[in-house]
Amino acid sequence: MILRRQLNNLMISWKGARGFRRTMLDIVVRGSRNPMVVIGATIILVMVALAILAPVLPIADPTPPEVNPGEKLLPPSTRHWFGTDNIGQDVFSRVIWATRVSLTVASLAICFSLMIGVILGLTAGYFGGAVDYIIAGTIDLFWTFPAFLLALALAAALGASLTNVIIAISISFWAGFGRLMRGQALTVRERQFVEASRALGAKNSRIMFTHVLPNCIAPLIVWASIGVADAITIESSLSFLGAGTPATTPSWGNMLNLGMPFISEAWWVATFPGVVLLITVLGFNLLGDGLRDVLDPRMKGLRR
Repeated sequence: MILRRQLNNLMISWKGARGFRRTMLDIVVRGSRNPMVVIGATIILVMVALAILAPVLPIADPTPPEVNPGEKLLPPSTRHWFGTDNIGQDVFSRVIWATRVSLTVASLAICFSLMIGVILGLTAGYFGGAVDYIIAGTIDLFWTFPAFLLALALAAALGASLTNVIIAISISFWAGFGRLMRGQALTVRERQFVEASRALGAKNSRIMFTHVLPNCIAPLIVWASIGVADAITIESSLSFLGAGTPATTPSWGNMLNLGMPFISEAWWVATFPGVVLLITVLGFNLLGDGLRDVLDPRMKGLRR
């Protein structure tokens, strides 16, 4: 009897893993037919490639040890493609390194938010009762605060650093994933294959992560794609206000703040970081909106 139960549990796990792989393959195939997904993914791949290759690209030092007065506020040229800023730093190299910083901060923040939100939302939706009441109340409490204002308050309290920015954004975003995961889990737990798994003696943890979670993966991917765009915007906004990335670290927000006083005489200092920021956010939004249309039209109106 014990051996039979173990075999049944093994079969359940194998079917769950196969269903997860099939879901991911379906996302790739259907997404490749959507123009917004293709354009968004192309933009993101280019930005990720620049971020990864930044240390080996033949570009100038983004933070030279010495200030060269003769290099201040030079316009775009073949030597300095995006010109230089008010202390002679090459804007192009700083934009490339800022891509690395912004993508890293946003990706880590969304990953942490995703893990927290999925675990709590899955637990609340699957078990229900008092567990759901406590977790759902906590989610609603965090959901009532605007993400940017909460991140700004946390970043200002913790201090300006990359780690603190990641923590602030993670705390500001996890409620969205928890809210979405809970709603999906409440629906999936009532399906027949979940009841069949319980009847076969599968443990709750096995059912949650091999049956419920794989069937909720599509809307989570959509939410994460859009969430990265929001996280990049918030990180840049915090850096622009002086509460995010330290001033010594290249960041789109820092560069925008640095270039604002010179916008009339040296437009390139603030314009190029802003354009790259716009293109990157547009890429993630296109990817998220395209995946939403392809996989889960019910996601419309959920974003705050």
